Amino acid sequence: MKLKSYIKDRLYFIFYTVLLGSLLIIAYALAVLEAGNQISISNIIYLFILALFLMLLFLAIDYIRHYRFLNQLVRMKQEPSLTFEYVEAFGDPLSNEQKLWIELFQQMNQATIEQLQEQVNQKEQYELLIHQWVHQMKTPVSVISLLVQEGKRTFSNETMKDYLKEIEEENDRFRRGLEIILHGARLQRFSEDVKSERVDLINLVKQVINEEKKQFIKRFIYPRLDTEHENLYVQSDRKWLHFAISQVVFNALKYSRQGEHDSITFNIFEKKSEVLLRITDQGIGIVPHDVKRVFDPFFTGENGRAQQESTGMGLYLVKEIVNRLGHGITIQSTVSEGTTVEFLFNTNTLHER
Repeated sequence: MKLKSYIKDRLYFIFYTVLLGSLLIIAYALAVLEAGNQISISNIIYLFILALFLMLLFLAIDYIRHYRFLNQLVRMKQEPSLTFEYVEAFGDPLSNEQKLWIELFQQMNQATIEQLQEQVNQKEQYELLIHQWVHQMKTPVSVISLLVQEGKRTFSNETMKDYLKEIEEENDRFRRGLEIILHGARLQRFSEDVKSERVDLINLVKQVINEEKKQFIKRFIYPRLDTEHENLYVQSDRKWLHFAISQVVFNALKYSRQGEHDSITFNIFEKKSEVLLRITDQGIGIVPHDVKRVFDPFFTGENGRAQQESTGMGLYLVKEIVNRLGHGITIQSTVSEGTTVEFLFNTNTLHER
């Protein structure tokens, strides 16, 4: 704490001391005059200097006693990331006032730690509940899918097949929703769930395309893989990257023109020391004022509001995952022409992180 600030805080004491000293000097002068003696100016100056010296001595001692405590408060205030250890670092109090402040800080510190611990416990219980619920729901989703496939082979009635098709679509929508919930929950413990490995990007894209084969066929949309390489490796986490690419591909399918025999193109190429994956659709596109917000959580935009199942969480999770993996992602779109999403990989990025 600066001396100037300390003096400013003690102005009331200085004023009181000066006033008291002045009154005492006046009382002394009146007593001398009443006794019939002559006032000695040197004595008055002496008394004034003595009073001033005692006041300054008291202020100096008091400043020294409070300096460490006040200076530590100033450092705590200027600290960008204040931690609980600062409270424990206070030395022995030199006054009752300091003792009360330190006790108050310690009580607040303890209360905050208990509240944070309670929130952490609640968060862990919530995450555990989400994981258990999602895994439990995966079983009926798989059973429904098997029953639908069996029904398609068993029933020849067209009406029944239409019902089964609708059930399959709703079941697939439910499965995708579960995947988003599960990966959103796992994102909280990303560092514990990530595994750095060499991933064949071309093979991974082929796997995603094959998994979405039914969606491509149903929507009359054709995948095109454009690359000059047979294998192209990047350093990443296969599971997380698979989810991110799948979300982008499903969005491209969902917002493409249905039944128009359009295509979704996958360009995979090297550029200097980087690897790029560019996914381009010929869909309805995104309006300009929505493009910069598509990665925001819960943002659906004009296209999303037209699609009732849109949650606004898919691209948000993609952005979070890609950032945490150390990759890059950009999106460009033109209304009625299509959208391009580009993944940028530095082959050493995840390993260096």
